Amino acid sequence: MNEDDGYEKLLRRGLAIAALLGLLIALVAATPGDRARLSDAAAIAKINGRHIDRTEYASAYQALLSDKNKAPTQDDKKLVLDRLIEEELLVQRGIEIGLLDGDSAVRKAVAIAVIEFVLAQEGSDAVREPALRAYYEENKQLFAPASRLQVAQIFIPYGDTANDVETIARLDQVRAALRQGDDFTATAAALGSEILPDLPRVMLTPAKMTDYLGPNLTAAAASLPQGSISDALAGPTGWHFLKIIRNQPGVPPDFDTIRSQIIDALRRSNDDNALRNYLDWLRGRADIVFAPDAPQ
Repeated sequence: MNEDDGYEKLLRRGLAIAALLGLLIALVAATPGDRARLSDAAAIAKINGRHIDRTEYASAYQALLSDKNKAPTQDDKKLVLDRLIEEELLVQRGIEIGLLDGDSAVRKAVAIAVIEFVLAQEGSDAVREPALRAYYEENKQLFAPASRLQVAQIFIPYGDTANDVETIARLDQVRAALRQGDDFTATAAALGSEILPDLPRVMLTPAKMTDYLGPNLTAAAASLPQGSISDALAGPTGWHFLKIIRNQPGVPPDFDTIRSQIIDALRRSNDDNALRNYLDWLRGRADIVFAPDAPQ
């Protein structure tokens, strides 16, 4: 066997494996009893008790015709049916030899295919106007642009220990100054430590504010009303007193201007609910046994 023959055999093997993977996905994604429920009249062939229905055959035949420039022949019809029979035999053999049990790539691909099947069956493409408007009213903030914040801070670095006396004393000094109404900027200059980069004296979106404060402190700042001052908040390297100079929440656009976005969001929500319900149903009918040390 020359090198070209070896390469051709390897290529054919790769194509066969890819085809089998696709066929296994198609089979598992189908409703378990779909073919079994078909009557003999609806089947054009039966392989080991499983039907190939005429609709499936017609679709495959039409796909073949779309690639041909001449009139179809009886051989073409036989070719399509032979391929469907061979596909069914490969699928049945793939399950018989345990491909679904041993190949993680196949298992993951099948899981994705089943998800797509569930969404095709249960997901809601048809969105009625009352449901659309109700979803918008209940979830307006999902469509609002990001809020904008302007924040000032007083920074006190951590001490060498959790009970560092000097650090605790500085925190208490800051608290006392702020409680008696001392100017925040003057208190920061007198009692705080420098931290870089400096917070800009402009409004920033939370995403941009994260570059300066990190996600946790930014989330805390976004939840505070304008004009408020926080107590000491723990950051990566020290304590932060935050003053919310401005907190401007985003205003949701009018319904009609973002109608297409609302439709997409509602469909995603419906799909998520459909998939969650299906997974709950699968878990409810499954016999699941946990090891003693498995997380519960």
